[in-house]
Amino acid sequence: MRRIEEVVLIEAPRHTAWGAFIDLTCWADWNSVLTRVRPGGGACLTGGGGFGCCLRPFALPIPFTIRVESAEPPERLLWVAARWGVRGRHWFRFSEQEGGTLCESDEEISGPTVSLAGPFFPLWRFRELTRRFLADLKREAERRAGRRTA
Repeated sequence: MRRIEEVVLIEAPRHTAWGAFIDLTCWADWNSVLTRVRPGGGACLTGGGGFGCCLRPFALPIPFTIRVESAEPPERLLWVAARWGVRGRHWFRFSEQEGGTLCESDEEISGPTVSLAGPFFPLWRFRELTRRFLADLKREAERRAGRRTA
């Protein structure tokens, strides 16, 4: 198993950051990591819901489906996905901090493909994509809150 932990401080209220995060209808406007988002049964991320999307870790996009396993608005959400022998469990936690929102991302990546690849599994690339996703979310939430981002 491999783990990716990242954190971003968003200068916006938690309800604003959470709202941007769960509203799949606007992801195409701000999300540069998960593209071709197709809501599966609802426009917002909720427990038991999910969506289809594409991820481009390298040259070619990889289509897959994400299922929301647990959602506790506006505090945390766990989604799971699997594709080609790689399984991911990704927690997102939102907490109020310093007049803004601390968004913590904690992802576990496992499966036979990860095990067989050993040290050659491109964890660095998935970490880079997680950082970019969080930076995109930060920009969108701060835009919604009427704040400028650096």
